[in-house]
Amino acid sequence: MNNTFHVSISNIQHIKELQFSIDLSQNRLVCIAGKNSVGKTTLIRAIKNITSADTFPKTASPYIFKDDSKIKYLIDDKEYAFNYSKKLNLIDSKELIDESIKSNIFVELPIPHGIRFNHFQKLSDIDEELRTKISLSQYSTPNDLVSFLSKIYSSERFGSIKEITIKNEKYYFILRDNNFYIREDYFSSGEYFVIRLYKLIQKKCKLIVIDEIDISLDASAQTNLLTELRAYCESYQINIIFTTHSLPLMKTLEPSELHYMEEQYQKIEIKNVSYNYVKSILFGFKGWDKYILTEDEMIAKYLNHLISGIEDKTFYSYKIIYIGGASNVINLMQRNDTEEFFSSNKNVISVLDGDTKEQKYAKNNERILFIPFDNIEKELATHYKNNAFGFKVEVIGSEKNYNKNLYNHIIRSKLMTESQIFNHINEGKLKEKEELKSALIEYLNA
Repeated sequence: MNNTFHVSISNIQHIKELQFSIDLSQNRLVCIAGKNSVGKTTLIRAIKNITSADTFPKTASPYIFKDDSKIKYLIDDKEYAFNYSKKLNLIDSKELIDESIKSNIFVELPIPHGIRFNHFQKLSDIDEELRTKISLSQYSTPNDLVSFLSKIYSSERFGSIKEITIKNEKYYFILRDNNFYIREDYFSSGEYFVIRLYKLIQKKCKLIVIDEIDISLDASAQTNLLTELRAYCESYQINIIFTTHSLPLMKTLEPSELHYMEEQYQKIEIKNVSYNYVKSILFGFKGWDKYILTEDEMIAKYLNHLISGIEDKTFYSYKIIYIGGASNVINLMQRNDTEEFFSSNKNVISVLDGDTKEQKYAKNNERILFIPFDNIEKELATHYKNNAFGFKVEVIGSEKNYNKNLYNHIIRSKLMTESQIFNHINEGKLKEKEELKSALIEYLNA
C-alpha cells in the first residue's frame, strides 16, 4: 500500500454516490469539512470497513442499506468490492483483504465509538507486569513523545512520562514519587488520543483517518497538533485524513489541505477550497482571502472587468477596495503589513495607474501592479480625440475635468458600455493587459 487509495460509495443511507481518493505518496494532511449529515462519518466508516468488516453493524443503523448498496476500493492496483447481502442485512465481500493493507490503515471514529472515549482500564491485563517493571526501573524516557506532548499542550507537565515495553508493545505512564504511576489509559481522553496517534505514527501506519479530530482537544491544542502532525507526515511518510468543525483549526491549514464535502447534482463531492469559503458557507461568516487596493473606483471597475473573465481560473475569494490617491494606497498596504487588519501581507496587493511607475514609493515592489495606461479616462480621451469612435459629443464642464466628464457623458448617453470602453482601450495595449491579467491570476491562486 504505497500509492493509490480510492473508495467509492453507492446508495448507502442518503448517499447516492461519493468518491474519495488520496495519493499516498504525497505524505500529507487532508482535512474534510462539511455540514452535519452530508456524509463525512459514512466516508470514515467506509474506510474503516476495509480493515474491520463489522464496522457498519457496530456503528450504524442496519436500515442505511438498499439492495444496490455497495462500496468499492482501489488500493494500489488491487480492487475490492463490498455488496449488500440481503441475508446478512449488511455489505459483505467474498474477497480476503491483504493483512498488509489492514495493518497500514487506522481509523478513529467519533463519539461514542472512538478509542479515545472507550479506553478506561484497557490496560488492566498488563498492569501486574507493568508494576514489576516499574519496581525494577525497567523503563526509559521517551524524549520524542515528551517533546510532542509538550508542544501540543504548551506545557512542561509531561517531563515525567516513561516508556515500557511489554510483549513487544510500548506503553506509557507518568511516574510519581514512591513508584506511584498513572497509566496512559487514565490520562484525559485528549491526551490518550494524542499518545495513540503517536504510536501509530511511530509504526509508520500509512493512512490514519480521524473523524472529528477537534473533540477532546482545546483550540490551542488543535492548532499545535496540526503543526506537529504535518511534520510527522513528511518525516515518517504517512498520510492523515481528518474531519472537523473547528474554525481555529481550519485557519491554520495550508491551502492544499482543506477540502469541503457537499451535495452537487445528487452526488456528494469533495473539493479543495479556501478557508474563507468554508467560513462563509459552513458558518455564514463573510470574508475574503485576498485583497486588492486601488486608487479610485475607475481602476476597481477596470480590474473587475479583467477578473470577471477569469473567475473560473481563480482559487481564492477576493475584495477590491479603492482608497483614493496612490500614496494613500501604498501607505495602507504598508500599515497592513504590520497590523494585518485585512490579512497577512502576502494576501494584500496594490494596483495603481500607470503614471505612478516612476514614483519612489512605487518602485521595486513586487506587490504593486500597474494598469496598462497612465489612467483610464485619459486613455479614453486620447482615443476619442484621434477619432477612434464613430460619434462626437459635447462635453460640458471645465477643461481640467474634461477626461472624466467625457467618460461620464459617454456612459450616461449609452453610447458605449463600460465593458466596451475597457475592451476598446485594451486593444492598443494587448501585451500589457495580458501581463496584468496573468499577474492577477497568479496572485488569486498563490
